[in-house]
Amino acid sequence: MYGLLVFPRRYFILIDDIWDKSVWKNIRCALIENECGSRVIATTRILDVAKEVGGVYHLKPLSTSDSRKLFYQRIFGTEDKRPHIQLTKVSENILQKCGGVPLAIITLASKKEHQNAYTYWYKVYQSMGSGLENNPDLKDMRRILYLSYHDLPPNLKACLLYLSLYPEDYKIKTKELIWKWIGEGMAREEQGKSLYEVGEEYVAELINKSLIQPMHIKFADKASSCRVHDMLLDLITSLSNEENFLATLGGHQPISLPSKVRRLSLQTSIEEDVKQMPTLSSLSHVRSLTVFSKDLSLLSELSGFLVLRALDLSGCEEVGNHHIKDICNLFHLRYLSLKGTSITEIPKEMNNLQLLQLLDIRSTKMKKLPSTFVQLRQLVFVDMCDRMVSTLLLKAMSTMPSLSSLAIGLSEPREEDLRIHGSMPSLRDLYIYVLLERKGADKRLVIDNGCPFQSLTRFSIKSCNAIEFMFAQGTSQKLQILELEFYVENTKDKFGDFQFGLENLSSLDHVYVVARGGSSDGELIGAFQKVLDINPNKPTLTVKEVTPR
Repeated sequence: MYGLLVFPRRYFILIDDIWDKSVWKNIRCALIENECGSRVIATTRILDVAKEVGGVYHLKPLSTSDSRKLFYQRIFGTEDKRPHIQLTKVSENILQKCGGVPLAIITLASKKEHQNAYTYWYKVYQSMGSGLENNPDLKDMRRILYLSYHDLPPNLKACLLYLSLYPEDYKIKTKELIWKWIGEGMAREEQGKSLYEVGEEYVAELINKSLIQPMHIKFADKASSCRVHDMLLDLITSLSNEENFLATLGGHQPISLPSKVRRLSLQTSIEEDVKQMPTLSSLSHVRSLTVFSKDLSLLSELSGFLVLRALDLSGCEEVGNHHIKDICNLFHLRYLSLKGTSITEIPKEMNNLQLLQLLDIRSTKMKKLPSTFVQLRQLVFVDMCDRMVSTLLLKAMSTMPSLSSLAIGLSEPREEDLRIHGSMPSLRDLYIYVLLERKGADKRLVIDNGCPFQSLTRFSIKSCNAIEFMFAQGTSQKLQILELEFYVENTKDKFGDFQFGLENLSSLDHVYVVARGGSSDGELIGAFQKVLDINPNKPTLTVKEVTPR
């Protein structure tokens, strides 16, 4: 009988670009675990796959210096050679668009030095802003990005294509993006989750697959804003045009629109470009209109958007009270943002918008809403955080059956206001901004059985005063996230008294505190941590102390 004696050896194995956790599980079965010091490295663009492999290393974008070295090395065969001044400028612009992504740099620099280098590279730079299909040197990059897009489920494909409405390098606030998805019907209901929570999962999944880039991570690995890499924006803009998903007027795209437009993004202030709109028979098919030009005075044709479901006029200072009557006749509206417009009042005809789900009226000069506002029975989210809200309005609002997210401004939170909020049956997210500094004796507000907050999962309060309230036992049993922001100088010598009854919140997962105005030398963290240690759920604590410059 013959036998084979195998001596153990060390191996270094690199497995490149894994797309699915199941693939890694199959590969892992073939790997023998021993103590010979072998190493296996796997690369992936999907965070969940990396976590499955273990020992995640986040590869950071190349620095400007390293990007430049790689670019010149690919073109000239050496990183030491430098082009003339004109080519240096255009290459810096190209590298800025690449954003430190090695694959983008290598793909672009796949051609060697040309005779007329400046003309060639300037055309490359121009093509990066008008669609990848216009430059054959970018086909490989387009193919790789398309694979990532093709791997998405249908609902996430639609959510990704929706990002093509934003201009290049635009800082996208995830909260506003999610509510737009909801308004457009792109977030599907899931058992036990609010539509907003579903939208948060969509954002996380797109980040997980490296299709959008997170910015300003707050806590629990959630990004408060994000951006789309220029290369990907080119791809999804191209796909949006092919599928007639969304059309852009302005930006880097050619000034031409299809015969039927479903979603329209206006990014131009040029009057000649704008004149195309009133002549289009396609206006009657537009379901979504987003305007990015602040000084645009083209909205005399709003009445022509007969089936409009989403209207975003954020920052359009030309929009005034004379436009509101037309808006109030857009019976199909689900999403309406008037943030930063010149509107001072809304007429009682607002109750025509019976399908309206989301309303944003921040940074306007409106002092009150019409009494017919409470007749909007489908309203899910209202954002008027910098508007002072009266107790009377809060009482008609308590009867709105679908209202689940509310951001309001109060002169000071009172127990009566808390009772009204606490009685709202569907309220899951509450953001309170205390707009006036309270003077006089301190007062602690008690959240008890009179304001149970039966559905509340997230509570945020921002104030220039000491924030003092107490959660009584048995209230807010679904509260998961508590966000507090206040000024330290108004809370001196009170850190030991910061209890809030947080031990009574059985579902609490995270407390996020922003303390402005000075450092507490660790006293604030200690005071909160002491209270949270009593909570059986062991919530995590994040404290950010912001000192004045």
